[in-house]
Amino acid sequence: MNSTKTPKLHYAWIVCLCGLWLFVCNMGLTSNILSVYLPFIEAEGLSDSMGSAILSVRCVFSFAVTFLVELYYRKLSLRRGILLASFIGAASAAVYSLGGSALVYYTGAALGGVCYGLGCIYPVSLLLSNWFHTHRGLALGVSSAGSGVATMAFSPLVSALALRFGLRTTFLLQAGFMLISAIAVFLLLRDDPAQKGLEPYGAGGESGSSARKKEGPRELPKLVLWMLALMMLLIGGAGQAFSGHLSVLAQSCGYSVKAAATVVSLQGMVLVGSKFLSGGLADKFGPKRCTSLLMALFILGCSLVQLMNGISLFWCYAPVALMGFGASVYNVGPPLWAGDLSDRTGYPKLLKWLQIFYNLGGILFSAVPGIIADHTGEYKSAYVLIAAMMVTSLIILRWSYHTGLQGKGKRAPLL
Repeated sequence: MNSTKTPKLHYAWIVCLCGLWLFVCNMGLTSNILSVYLPFIEAEGLSDSMGSAILSVRCVFSFAVTFLVELYYRKLSLRRGILLASFIGAASAAVYSLGGSALVYYTGAALGGVCYGLGCIYPVSLLLSNWFHTHRGLALGVSSAGSGVATMAFSPLVSALALRFGLRTTFLLQAGFMLISAIAVFLLLRDDPAQKGLEPYGAGGESGSSARKKEGPRELPKLVLWMLALMMLLIGGAGQAFSGHLSVLAQSCGYSVKAAATVVSLQGMVLVGSKFLSGGLADKFGPKRCTSLLMALFILGCSLVQLMNGISLFWCYAPVALMGFGASVYNVGPPLWAGDLSDRTGYPKLLKWLQIFYNLGGILFSAVPGIIADHTGEYKSAYVLIAAMMVTSLIILRWSYHTGLQGKGKRAPLL
């Protein structure tokens, strides 16, 4: 009698799910959900500008620690560094629960920024690089979808808990949830497959960046590095500016408050689906082609914003759906680009370089749509600027691949 064994689930996918949970906690709960808390915080006596400053403090600290992230994980290891960063995230929620003054909330935001900067994109990207030789794009897409999952699942929950039990209790519940999650992830995670007596998932395959890493050490020309920095500055600015102003964009175009709220939810739902899909597309067609397509869809969505007329819901939702789909490039793109444009030893440095300028772009450009609206009375013009920023970024990306991958007499094709 013949018997067949069911293939066991490779432990790499457990690591991938841990990455998803880190995006839920260390990005979603420390950053995305803050906007849900803001009305309750401002109801305690903080002004609108003081409430907005909480978000700014979080951004500044997440940017600042990016300079230290490579050294931090070199000293602590991925597993221990993630645990400490996650504990800091739980401490952030605990500090928020004290409430009562702007200083308390700024302190909580600073801790949240440290958690976001140290405990999410960078370590998850390195973990997946260690654990996956193939299907790395899919794994990255699944993990990064956690931030969108947090927005969809926890936004209504946080609002309901705050209304029923109060702000402080809700923050304490969040702190407890994040603490338990940090311990659970620590127990499951391993830095490297060898620690479990395994090889990376798909070991032996020679596709994508894994195959290129075998070419030996490669160093990008300084011009390429600085052009990539400019690209990430523009991408970070576009990402923060477009998502934070969708609701006011819809209302400024004459749509109802209900339609404006639906726009935000639609963007979140499409973004989650896009992250799952885009990772698989990157594995099949390559990071350059996949992310170029995502950026093109985002640019098309920004262009269609000009057709929003306050009457047709199609012209309200269609641009947002396209932008939401294309926006997955912000999380999925940088780790894949770093993998393609660097060797294995240079991957952490290039990824850190990209993240520094992405975060800086968010700080510099996040308020630009509001400034434009103050002078023009509408937000459509801001999305023309955002589209131009992404067109420039797309051109730089294609040029960087064309120039940065040349070597041994070969030049990467532009198309």
